[in-house]
Amino acid sequence: MRRNVAIALGLVAVLATAAALFALGRPGASPHAPAARAPEPPVTEEEAARQEREEAERLDREYPLHGLVARTQLVVRDRPEPEATPVGWLRVGAHIRLRREPTRTPTCSSGWYELAPRGFACVGQGIDIGEAPPAEDRQIAPDLASALPYHYYFVKEPQVPEWHQLPSRDDQRAAAAHAARYLELLATDERRAARLRAGELPGEPPPPPEVARWLDHGFFVAGNGVEVRSQRRFVHTIRGSYVKESQLEERGGAEFQGVELGPDRTLPIAWAVRPARPMLRRERDDGTVRMVDDEALPPLTRLGVVPWRRREHVGDAIFHVIDGPDGEERWVRDWFVTVAELREPPRGVAEDEPWVHVDLSSQTLVLYRGATPIYATLVSSGVEGHDTPQGEFAIRRKMITDTMADLGDEAGDDRYRIEDVPWTQYFEGSVALHAAFWHAQYGIPRSHGCVNLAPRDAQYVFRHTWPAVPDGWHGVSTEGTGLRGSRVLVTP
Repeated sequence: MRRNVAIALGLVAVLATAAALFALGRPGASPHAPAARAPEPPVTEEEAARQEREEAERLDREYPLHGLVARTQLVVRDRPEPEATPVGWLRVGAHIRLRREPTRTPTCSSGWYELAPRGFACVGQGIDIGEAPPAEDRQIAPDLASALPYHYYFVKEPQVPEWHQLPSRDDQRAAAAHAARYLELLATDERRAARLRAGELPGEPPPPPEVARWLDHGFFVAGNGVEVRSQRRFVHTIRGSYVKESQLEERGGAEFQGVELGPDRTLPIAWAVRPARPMLRRERDDGTVRMVDDEALPPLTRLGVVPWRRREHVGDAIFHVIDGPDGEERWVRDWFVTVAELREPPRGVAEDEPWVHVDLSSQTLVLYRGATPIYATLVSSGVEGHDTPQGEFAIRRKMITDTMADLGDEAGDDRYRIEDVPWTQYFEGSVALHAAFWHAQYGIPRSHGCVNLAPRDAQYVFRHTWPAVPDGWHGVSTEGTGLRGSRVLVTP
């Protein structure tokens, strides 16, 4: 499993994360907390070891108890009350730290415990606590160092059983028989098929109780490892269930990645969004201009960075002027290339404040710190009829992963949700910046309203926006919590 990497990285990072959340959560605190900046340059091994040791000592002093989350998802609240404002979320298998003295209330006899770095949770709702860290094999941590925090699998067969526990061969045979009978009935009588599935069809055996649910073709499953029983491999899902690996197809997402910007490379940045052969400009005897394909050059590669110079009108058409390999100019029609260009920050943006600009016309995203662009990439926004909202927003919730619905045809059969969509940042209702591992059509609208990014791009933006997600937590909220979310500016 990959959790060891995340745990090791998290311990080093927790000091900065905790400082950011406490600073942003204090009444009257500066909204521009230094911990929201990009990570500092790498420190020496000795300095990293010292920071890790000091942070471990602080946690042992202030949060001496260890907790293991045993519930699929648990809310952290700003006060020890069941209706208090949510400040974040914990995921099953997470290792957290708690203060020793609980607050017991009529709604939580087991006690509300204060968590590092802030907030309260009722341990009776799904936290096992103790004096020592939980066994490593019980911890389930997302891989924060990878482009995707879990392994993702596409269900490639109809009616795939998801098991409560590793099944025996007899269990599998019973499930296969039930699935075959269900599909047979479904082809002719949906009502009888539904009754069979509910165990209400006379003369037919009920569905195997060992099956937690049935997955249709097109569903996606998130897993964190593979276990073997009777020489058969099963994906262990992050919710603790099992699916036979041979009935799944792993999806790793596109390798495309945007461009990190700095003194040596800045905006504008251009990409080819469709294959196109660069053209040569030729003037006719009458002074008019014609464009001819440069047969000596290969077509531009889709998603490749283009050496862009400027836009130019030729007659009624718009062309992009680019550098040829010989240093001479070439021309490409506007439809084939898109450009991320510099934009002034919204009013009131501080020098060190991270914010995001999404340009719908160019299908680009640029991450800024103050007026300085630090990252640029391609996105896929909403298609016509599912338009991405325009305006200035702020990040309201950040989730390492979250279940989302209505993601568009590219996400498979849209009757179903995708569980654990990575690096999700909601900025307007259910509209979010998030990774899309199920397609690679960046630079072209494809979504049902959200802003789709390639996995590594989504991870980068997630890491560099406000607020930080505390170590061991799965998500954090800015709504009514005193935390500040980065601005998201969406322009036509």
